[in-house]
Amino acid sequence: MVLWAVAAVLAAYTIIRLGGLERGTPLVQLIAFTPYVAPLALLCAAWAAIAGATGPWLLCLLAWAALSATVVPRLIARPAPPAGAAPGVPLRVMTANVLFDHGDMPALLQQAKLDDVDVLAVQELTPAALAALDTAGVDGLLPHRVAHPGRGGTGSALFSRHPLTPTGGDGLARRHDCGMRQAGATVHVPGAGDVQVESVHPCAPRPRQTRCWARNLAAQPPAGGDPPRILLGDFNATLDHAPLRRLLRTGYRDAAGTRGRGLAPTWPFRRGPGLPVAPPVTLDHVLTDRRIGIGDVATRTVPGSDHRALLAHLRLPTTDHPTAQHPTADPA
Repeated sequence: MVLWAVAAVLAAYTIIRLGGLERGTPLVQLIAFTPYVAPLALLCAAWAAIAGATGPWLLCLLAWAALSATVVPRLIARPAPPAGAAPGVPLRVMTANVLFDHGDMPALLQQAKLDDVDVLAVQELTPAALAALDTAGVDGLLPHRVAHPGRGGTGSALFSRHPLTPTGGDGLARRHDCGMRQAGATVHVPGAGDVQVESVHPCAPRPRQTRCWARNLAAQPPAGGDPPRILLGDFNATLDHAPLRRLLRTGYRDAAGTRGRGLAPTWPFRRGPGLPVAPPVTLDHVLTDRRIGIGDVATRTVPGSDHRALLAHLRLPTTDHPTAQHPTADPA
């Protein structure tokens, strides 16, 4: 009886994940842990096999196979040209959720300097955190900015080595109904022309906020059109969430998933009073227009924050060659 109950739960979870049927609490939150549920399904199948329970064994085995088919592609790097031979103009981007005033801004800036970052996107930026970045000398490294600090995790910013033009009349690409503000800009990259960049931060899918979360993700700009677009930030969603997969299907690629780093966890990485206790998952992403080449992707620690920063080496199409890289399939 216990085996049948476990197998039935795993089968239901698999149907919800494959069908993108997660709605409300706790389904939206639980779907984030699909990479953990897949091996659990295999353990269930082994348990049922030892017990000689054919029905539960078959259900668990099917659940394992189906869930693994959605997870394993994130561990497989797509072919990419050697760094020296890759076409296009290099652009190194980094995104970091700095957890209000808790993130170590001098350490973040030093990491951006070590990684030779061209564009830095910051979420949960408060006035105090922005002042700390200024004191640390962000203007000397990334002199161009669109910064909108705020309280309660609503603030965000873009800092750039290259000149930029803020998106929209007030410099905000998006202002969500939950109060989250996403800084956006057109970055003018020498040799590559323009690229639209946005610091993404929808509301978290807390209980009673899952509809707001889904609306925020649906409001993200689709890929396509000119100039090419990059979305990077704390999406509060993994590649197992249907709203993020729908956004990808407009023409984006997940940089980490493309380079076999799609399961590199980014949250949570800080414990403390009031902070969630959960297995680490991948909430931070760099999404690129399919015309943009993707090189190395890595995570970086931001002392004091509960998120890890995400770094991606990109290559923009040159003004002479507008299609630097052909499309590749993204993990489902």
